[in-house]
Amino acid sequence: MNLDHIRYFQAIAYYEHYGRAAQALHVSQPNLNYAVTQLENELGVPLFEKHGRGVQLTRYGRLFLQSVNESLRILDAGTRDLQEMGRGGGLVLLGGIRKLAAQTVPDLMQKFLATSGNEHTRFELHTESSFTADLLQAVAEERLDMAFVSHPGDDTVFENVAFARSPFVVVTPPNHPLAQKSSVTLRETLPYPFVYFSKRGGLRRPIDALFQKIGATPKIAYETEEDTVVAGMAAAGFGIAIVPDHPVLRCMDLKIIPLTDPDPGRTAYLCRKRGALQPTAAQRFFAFCQAQLSQGAAL
Repeated sequence: MNLDHIRYFQAIAYYEHYGRAAQALHVSQPNLNYAVTQLENELGVPLFEKHGRGVQLTRYGRLFLQSVNESLRILDAGTRDLQEMGRGGGLVLLGGIRKLAAQTVPDLMQKFLATSGNEHTRFELHTESSFTADLLQAVAEERLDMAFVSHPGDDTVFENVAFARSPFVVVTPPNHPLAQKSSVTLRETLPYPFVYFSKRGGLRRPIDALFQKIGATPKIAYETEEDTVVAGMAAAGFGIAIVPDHPVLRCMDLKIIPLTDPDPGRTAYLCRKRGALQPTAAQRFFAFCQAQLSQGAAL
């Protein structure tokens, strides 16, 4: 089926007149007659019928026009995307765990768009289930161009850019024995039960690593996945918790205590698949983020 013929059909359906359609398309009327005849022969149904000095769609033509309009819309959108990519613009598919997707990633997007030459770039930001494993899987399958996650992917599969994040803190109910302290070491938390991250959560691994540094195991009373839920359960008295420092904690009935030992510094990662064919805009954004994140400020 000839694409030009389909566009001719669409124009005739719009103008309901061969002559006006020919003028709008800058082609001869016999060319339109030939195109419609070819389409009708291929489809096996009449698409137009005479109506005064013009034409109107048959019921078959109306059905065909619906498919034509949708197909050409998708085709034209894809063509525009490729043209934007050729100019250094285009669509960048991003993923991020929710805490990074709420602030860090939008900040980077805004700075990138404000840089000369990036004005035509568009972004889609996805959180999937907000678990690092799911986001890395989406990057590996090239459903995402890159993702901001809490731990790195396999170095043989992913290119990982590490950057600093705000540190972990200990949170307790206001009446907890530790709540009177201005800071706390991890050893001082060992006598108390914990609300802890489940193994599926991306924060389980770095918190486990803190306890491994002191050769100890926490008393886990409850496990859950989301950091706001962990903090909420701690506020309700189900145990103390170690969570990332975040402004939302100050909206809860909690005592927030700096963790001084071991070093509670925390790292996140920007990951993309090695060797993946990416639009120019995605390549430029990845390089831009590398430069921004290498400055070392906690995000």
